[in-house]
Amino acid sequence: MKVGKEEKVLKLKKALYGLKQAPRAWNTRIDTYFKENGFKQCPYEHALYVKKNGSNMLLVALYVDDLIFLGNNGQMIEEFKGTMTREFEMTDLGLMRFFLGLEVRQEEAGIFISQETYAKEILKRFKMKDCNPVSTPMEPGAKLSKFDGGERVEASKYRSLVGSLRYLTCTRPDISLSVGIVSRFMEEPVYSHWKALKRILRYIQGTVSLGMFYSRTEDYKLVGYSDSDWCGDVDDRKSTSGYVFFMGNTAFTWLSKKQPIVTLSTCEAEYVAASWCVCHAIWLRRLLSKMELKQ
Repeated sequence: MKVGKEEKVLKLKKALYGLKQAPRAWNTRIDTYFKENGFKQCPYEHALYVKKNGSNMLLVALYVDDLIFLGNNGQMIEEFKGTMTREFEMTDLGLMRFFLGLEVRQEEAGIFISQETYAKEILKRFKMKDCNPVSTPMEPGAKLSKFDGGERVEASKYRSLVGSLRYLTCTRPDISLSVGIVSRFMEEPVYSHWKALKRILRYIQGTVSLGMFYSRTEDYKLVGYSDSDWCGDVDDRKSTSGYVFFMGNTAFTWLSKKQPIVTLSTCEAEYVAASWCVCHAIWLRRLLSKMELKQ
């Protein structure tokens, strides 16, 4: 800064990393580049870009400044990597093995996705790496309430563990319901809530290597299922909806979430769950149509 010009401001020629406008500037830059090079942004998932050339297709998934791309034509893939390298400072990490905490193992028979390392880190961080495993994430028939008495536990630690487990549900639908239930008590958790949370860790201890295996198949039929309990929350009498979708023989998207309304019967609760499932199915069909996987 020159003496006598302290009141002046500098005009940046480009957004600097760390500034508030940097993410928007980068997204505008990469979006413009993709569209100028023949890609079309998917209207149903804005982070997905599709480029077609006859029967050949290239898909690019964008997460901030990380890219995942795949296609059915080797030449299109190599041309894409070449143009990206010339336009941006880019590192080609080859066949995907890790992405945002997800471990990916690609084989001839299919693709296995897990979060084993992340699960072990959670167990170690919360001093549960040597705990005794259990066979279920929650005790059968257990009912938790915000009015449960008992000793208060540290709320920040409780929230941290719930947040970690919620990310683990990316590849572990078997704990989605249990994590959703314990997440209802983050404001004022007591020992009974903490005990239920630690039971999930004990379940993970015995199933730490579990993940999702997507086998090679020609059967790409979209199949969805929905279900609901009734008045599962003893405090507000609201029900919990759940749905899961398969393509082939493995689930690829799922949800377990408390309903926003109080239903008057099991039938009504099931209708709410089914409506959520149908809405997601419509979105999935539209998304898959952009990948030439019409359902």
